[in-house]
Amino acid sequence: MNLPNLLTILRFFLIPLFVLIFFSNLKYRYMIAIGIFLFSGLTDVLDGFIARRYNIVTKFGKLFDPLADKLMILTVLWCFVYKGYISPIIFYIVLFKELFMIVGSAILYGRIKIVVSANIYGKIATVLFYIAIISLLLKLEMSLYILVIAVIFAIFALIVYTVKYLSEYRRLRSTSDE
Repeated sequence: MNLPNLLTILRFFLIPLFVLIFFSNLKYRYMIAIGIFLFSGLTDVLDGFIARRYNIVTKFGKLFDPLADKLMILTVLWCFVYKGYISPIIFYIVLFKELFMIVGSAILYGRIKIVVSANIYGKIATVLFYIAIISLLLKLEMSLYILVIAVIFAIFALIVYTVKYLSEYRRLRSTSDE
């Protein structure tokens, strides 16, 4: 087990910790929740940097790193829905997109051993989700606008992923049929 994979595993443990703090009665619970959320984001950036820099990219990391990110963002959005901070429709759109990506990625990996990698739109969406979530926790007025823009980027990333990997899947199938 290498350091990047340990950081990915750590992020899975940060998810219930975020929920526990978010729903606690602590005086500074939202500031602590922001800290946990930012620490999760930092470990995400750090594990990717270390894995690429020291050439220790693993299949585990390729599969579970994005899953940790998706689960953290979905968990935080669900917490916001539960508290009434955002509309459930935002959560369901992101949930559908992520489930579609997870199932699609699993199918592609299972059939033709392609690991779906992030595209620029997905990375922008993730950064926007982080900004929106932090601004929501800080109760800034612009936070819902940023969240909507993040959702739009996420949907666009899904479209780009779908087009790219369907064409790749068709290409590989057509070459294997020959």
